[in-house]
Amino acid sequence: MKCMLCGAEMQQGGIVANGITVVWVPCREFQKKGLRKLIYEGGKSIGHSTVSDMVFGQTRIPNAYYCEHCNKIIGIFDVKR
Repeated sequence: MKCMLCGAEMQQGGIVANGITVVWVPCREFQKKGLRKLIYEGGKSIGHSTVSDMVFGQTRIPNAYYCEHCNKIIGIFDVKR
C-alpha cells in the first residue's frame, strides 16, 4: 500500500492491544478532559479476540500499515456490530 501522505511504500502489519478493548470515538468524545473521559459515547469497537487471545488479554487488529518515512500508521479496520 502506498502512503497517502508521502507516496512511499508502507509495511503491512496489525495492532495488538493488551488487556483492553480498542474503540474509535468521535472527536467531541476524544477531546473530553478530567473525569468526563472515563465514559465515552458513540464509540465503535475495532479488532477481534479469539479464545486463545482472551487467555493473553489481547485484542488483535489487522490491516494496519506503517510508513517508515512519515512515521505514521494508517488503518483499514472492520467495526464490530
